[in-house]
Amino acid sequence: MGYQERRVALIAKRAAPHLEPGEQIQTGFIAQTGSWITARVWTFVATDRAILIVGRDGVQRLPRDLRFGRPTGMYHNIELDRTYKVHRQYYSEITAADEALRDMQARGNPPESEQR
Repeated sequence: MGYQERRVALIAKRAAPHLEPGEQIQTGFIAQTGSWITARVWTFVATDRAILIVGRDGVQRLPRDLRFGRPTGMYHNIELDRTYKVHRQYYSEITAADEALRDMQARGNPPESEQR
């Protein structure tokens, strides 16, 4: 199993206990908060229903209509309850999450968060 496959498997493993029945993972990536001394690692998972932020203390479920924006530089910042920094090795996953949301909306199949 190559590096890319191990990353995908790790993200799926971290998300699995927090998925609702029938919920499908679209993509995922790793982010960090804090400095290199006090860094905490978070797993972001984009599903067909929500954005999950999985940390050691549990999971935060956000509406799927969240867009991450176009990543640039060495680290892309995501401003939510804190600043999450995503290394450029995950930029393709950030882009894939935003593209999956656009595709869902274009097909007239908005995420559940937009159906209310």
